[in-house]
Amino acid sequence: MTEIRLHRILIFNPSFIGDSILTTPLVNALSKIYPGAKIYFCVRPESADLFKCLENVQEVITFDKRGDYKGLTGLWKFACKLREYNFDMILTAHKSFRSLLTLKLSGCKNIIGFKQSSLSFLLDKKSDRNMKLHEVERNLSLLSKIWDEFTLEKAKKLGSSPRVCEDSEYEKKVSTFLNTFRKESKKIVGIAPASVWNTKMWPVENYATIIEKMYFKGVYSLVISSPREYGVIEDLKEECCVPFMDFAGKTSLTELASIIDNLDLLICNDSAPMHIAAALETPLVALFGPTTESLGFFPYGRGQREVVEIKDLYCRPCALHGGRRCPEKHFRCMRDIKPENVMAVAEELLT
Repeated sequence: MTEIRLHRILIFNPSFIGDSILTTPLVNALSKIYPGAKIYFCVRPESADLFKCLENVQEVITFDKRGDYKGLTGLWKFACKLREYNFDMILTAHKSFRSLLTLKLSGCKNIIGFKQSSLSFLLDKKSDRNMKLHEVERNLSLLSKIWDEFTLEKAKKLGSSPRVCEDSEYEKKVSTFLNTFRKESKKIVGIAPASVWNTKMWPVENYATIIEKMYFKGVYSLVISSPREYGVIEDLKEECCVPFMDFAGKTSLTELASIIDNLDLLICNDSAPMHIAAALETPLVALFGPTTESLGFFPYGRGQREVVEIKDLYCRPCALHGGRRCPEKHFRCMRDIKPENVMAVAEELLT
């Protein structure tokens, strides 16, 4: 698509799992703009497996700023590692001063990022991070600085939707297991009640109510979470009066993706499972409290999806990623979402 020959391109976004997922359309787009170039993707270690099998990803590089690359010594150590790749171009969706300093020290002479980044003067080309766009579209807008034919619509067609990897062997086992329930004409609904941020979590007793209502309608619930969030699942077990399938903390991320791909519906907070479901086009109901669509992190993709939220609440949004506690101390953005409303939306998607 372009006559400029690039051998190695790095996409850099070692952020939360969902943020990295929303960067994957850049892989598709760059592979078409620069056919033949090798594309590398830098993410946090815990999310690496979600991207290793993606078409057009030559290698996933991991950056752990709290582990091997901690502090200034670690920053230099990682920059030296990047130097070994001799990248022709780096696109960074990560905006921290640490990230930009690391990339500059890597020796690459063509670093593209957002002009709103810390230390943005270190960038060779700067794109505006338009807050009116979805995060996927903001990331794709980085292409405007390297692609003469750029329009957002063209970039969206090239980039398509976010993507993730599954565990193919585990997927077969999960599919076989869940199909034993479907022989009874049962639907399987996933429940992901946890989040990294406390204020993004719908009260656990409400999730228990949903599981109970589903159970008495003949729908099985399958609960998922990361191992570190298992305390939320223990609370759910105490609140819930009916059985559910407990896969919480028992899977890798690619195994989790395989489970989500086999669900009839996922009900979740604004969290990594939501973005995985959207990437896999699994129907989903997402519950949003402290964050809003205007921030650009709603589920993105071609699948069926509904967002349940309390609109026009004066204090929303209160933070980009949520917080540990409600600054207004009432938590109305989540407490005012009623189980019966969520159930109605879920039943519509299940029909």
